[in-house]
Amino acid sequence: MSEFVTKIPVSFRRERMERGLNVLSLFDGISCGQIALERAGVEVDKYFASEINESAIKITQKNYPKTIQLGNVESMNLKELPKIDLLIGGSPCQSLSSSNVWLKDGEYGVNGEGKSRLFWEYVKALLTIKPTYFFFENVASMRNIDRDIITGQLGVKPVMINSSQFSGQHRRRYYWTNIPFEIEDKRYVNTTMQDILESKVEDKYYLKQGTLDCIMRPASKGWQSGKMEIDLQIARPITASCWKIHRADTDNYVTTEYEPEGRTNVRRLIPLECERLQTLPDNYTEGISDKDRYEAVGNGWNVETVTHIFKSLNTYNI
Repeated sequence: MSEFVTKIPVSFRRERMERGLNVLSLFDGISCGQIALERAGVEVDKYFASEINESAIKITQKNYPKTIQLGNVESMNLKELPKIDLLIGGSPCQSLSSSNVWLKDGEYGVNGEGKSRLFWEYVKALLTIKPTYFFFENVASMRNIDRDIITGQLGVKPVMINSSQFSGQHRRRYYWTNIPFEIEDKRYVNTTMQDILESKVEDKYYLKQGTLDCIMRPASKGWQSGKMEIDLQIARPITASCWKIHRADTDNYVTTEYEPEGRTNVRRLIPLECERLQTLPDNYTEGISDKDRYEAVGNGWNVETVTHIFKSLNTYNI
C-alpha cells in the first residue's frame, strides 16, 4: 500500500467548527468539486465559485442553485469573502499538457503567456485567504519544471492518481493538497467502458465510412499519441475537444451490432456516456448543446477520484 499524508501548516490550523465548510472553488467549471464533497458526506455551509464560462455556470446553477458565483478569477475581491475553510481548483491545463502540440512560442508553462498562467491566481488566493485546507489538480503530462514550480509554491508534493482506479477511464492527474489521505495501489472499481454504454443511441452519433477511415488513419504529419484502437476496456481520457471527432489514438469509439443506413456500425460516445466515464450523475450536463456538454465534461474532474480524497475531511476535519 502506498500512503500519502501531509501535515496541515500550523498557520492554517483552527479549532473544529460546528458549521459546515466555507468553500472557494477557482476555475469551478461545472462544480465537480461540489459533487465530490456531497458524495464524501462533507457538510458545506457556503460554496463560492469563480467561473466565466456561461454554459458551465448554467449547469452548476441547475444542479446547485445555492452556489455563489463570483465571476472572473482575475478580478474578484478575495478580501470580501468570509473565512474560507477549503480552497479548491484546477487551473487551465492547455499550456501544460504534452498533448497540446499547437501551442505557440511563449505560451507553454505556468510562466508562459497561455491560459495556464492562471495558476498564479490560485497562489494569490491561497496566500490571501489562508484556508485551513487546499486542493489543487492538474495534468500529469506537464513538464517537470512546471510540476516543480507548482510544488514549490504550494509547499506539498503532488500525488499522481490515474482515475482508472475509480472509473472506466484513464486520466492521469497530479493532486497537491494538505488534506491527509491514503490511496492503495489497486483498482477500487471493476468498471469498464463497456459497462457505461447505452444500448440505443441516435443515428447521428454513428460514423460515416469516410469519417471512420479518417479516424483510423495516422495524421498526415505522422504525429499520434497512441495506437489506433477502438472498443477499449478502459477508455482514453475524455477531452474538452472530443466533439471534434479526433483520430482513434485520442478519442473513444465503439462498435455495435446496429448499423444505420448510410453509416457504419462504429460510433462515438454520447455526452451521457462521457459523464459516466467522469463519474458524474447521469444527465448532469443536460440542457446545453452537445458541443458544450462534451467541453464541460472534458474540462471537469473525475468525481470519484476527488471524492476519495475529500472523504478524509470527515476524519481530519476542522
